[in-house]
Amino acid sequence: MIKFFRRIRQKLLAENKFSKYLLYAVGEIILVVIGILIALQVNNWNEERKSIKKEELFLTEIRNSLVSDSTQITEILEFNKGKVKIVQGFMGLFADTLSPDQRFTIIEKYTRPFTEYQVFLPNKTAWNNLITSERLNLIQNRDLRTLLMEYYAFDYDSSVQERLKFMNRKVVDEVFPKFFTKEFVAKNLGITTDFPSKDENKLHLNQTFLSDLYGIVYLINLQNEFLKDINLNITEALELIDKQLE
Repeated sequence: MIKFFRRIRQKLLAENKFSKYLLYAVGEIILVVIGILIALQVNNWNEERKSIKKEELFLTEIRNSLVSDSTQITEILEFNKGKVKIVQGFMGLFADTLSPDQRFTIIEKYTRPFTEYQVFLPNKTAWNNLITSERLNLIQNRDLRTLLMEYYAFDYDSSVQERLKFMNRKVVDEVFPKFFTKEFVAKNLGITTDFPSKDENKLHLNQTFLSDLYGIVYLINLQNEFLKDINLNITEALELIDKQLE
């Protein structure tokens, strides 16, 4: 092709047709410029296609993480239903009509499951991969980008969940040693001790214990509302992601 154009230029110069040569030269420059512009446009199309593909990959990973987060929230909400029943079971200790044997039965039934609690922490692996790659702008939808930034930036461990963990641990640390009567240790550890007997246990008169139990139920209810709000944010994010992936 280059040789072809060179022969035309040489022929025009040889025939002393300078004006035609000039027009030809201008036309050749225009063709070159058009070729460059087309090449640049094709390159831009290719880069755009690559960016869209990368965005789809990141959004798909983030979507999977959000679905997993939503499942985790559902499981915690279900767990909390059982936890409230356990705490309410312990509150039964304070009924003044119970005998020491009945109180011992309540302690036996609820001590171990009471120690368990659950808090929500999002799976940040996919989001961290996006941030580490410094490709946050790959997410073209501004609303989605802002929503995800706020979702993953929030400190979930310092909210009501931190207070719930503290209260649960407080009861375990301060009250549970009082459960260790002579009968409790003998039944659960197989050890004979000089500990006070269940008849001497005055836990049902401990107002702080009852107050803490009430506080745990209150905090669980707050956590439930907190988790439901998070789930709404997840639902909104999933809708935006699905729209972007269409």
